[in-house]
Amino acid sequence: MHRFGKEHPFPSRPGFSGIVIAVFLLALTSSAFPAEKAGIRTIFFGVIPRFNPHVTYEYYQPLMDYLSRNTPYRFELRLGRTYLETIEDLRKGVTDVAYLGGATYALARHRFGARALVKPLNAQGGSTYRCYIVVREDSPMKTIGDLKGKSMVFGARRSTTGSLIPSYMLFGSGMTPARLKSNKNLHNHEEVAKGVLKGVYDAGAVKDVVAWKYQEQGLRVIAMSEELPNAPIAAGPSLPGDAEAALTKALLAIDGNNPQDQAVLAELGPELRHGFVRARGEDYDFLYRKIISIPKGCGIRCHATNPFFEK
Repeated sequence: MHRFGKEHPFPSRPGFSGIVIAVFLLALTSSAFPAEKAGIRTIFFGVIPRFNPHVTYEYYQPLMDYLSRNTPYRFELRLGRTYLETIEDLRKGVTDVAYLGGATYALARHRFGARALVKPLNAQGGSTYRCYIVVREDSPMKTIGDLKGKSMVFGARRSTTGSLIPSYMLFGSGMTPARLKSNKNLHNHEEVAKGVLKGVYDAGAVKDVVAWKYQEQGLRVIAMSEELPNAPIAAGPSLPGDAEAALTKALLAIDGNNPQDQAVLAELGPELRHGFVRARGEDYDFLYRKIISIPKGCGIRCHATNPFFEK
């Protein structure tokens, strides 16, 4: 099958990712919980690496603090090194709950019955978002068709808006890998945006909040996807029922019209700043169907050649 690139390996230095994550955890959790009370259960909360570690902790640690204050549990952030590792951690009980992408949740739901709990609202009060194909502001390209003979960069290969949806967007416009000069997968959306801005790549695929973040620095949108359901916070097999209920209640209780809750939301990442609504697992089944029917591929029956199923 044709496919768009391979996910880059992480730095080869032993323990690099673990050291970075441990430093952030120590710095951010030690002040929030100077003396953990005996008997309080820790709920481990996974997050896919859609951003670099520094940005991830900046965006999501305040959510852990909020949940720890408003439930009978202590929440600890666990950042997966890859999208697949985040799914496997949830399956194995290394994490109890995780904020996944739409496609990664679809895989987790299909593989081991991960339960969608809540999803964030957007600034307009809806619960959808889009994928954008972006170029530099000074680029002559205006449509996907203009990508012929150009370099295209994607996010992690299991990312919904970094890989799956933009692959369909390109194929739908007749832009196969053979028509591109080159294509590549990077670790996360931030790397994609910065690579395009620096002129390393002619175009890239990012989620809407990242495109908006870098628009003032010189990114321009040339194509956007249909509306997609915002990614869910999902429960794994190890999350106790009472913890699931407490977490869901605490997140649904956030009221954007309440000044106190507005202060809480303001501390969160941009995709979480507008509150939450309940999520339904079946709303993501169409993404699983897209995964097993990747254009020009043979789907699940030949999963070794499907990048979403590779290890």
